[in-house]
Amino acid sequence: MKALFVESQNMTQRRIGLAGNLLERAEVCAGRDPQRAAELRNAAMAYLGVVR
Repeated sequence: MKALFVESQNMTQRRIGLAGNLLERAEVCAGRDPQRAAELRNAAMAYLGVVR
């Protein structure tokens, strides 16, 4: 049971990590390429919507 909880927790952290990474990348490129930043934000939101 404990292993199942730990595995679930690790998956949640990875999901948040991927979405967070996309959002960080969007923030970094927002000044140079606003369109790319919007695409990255949309990708993060879509990913979070799928993994729910």
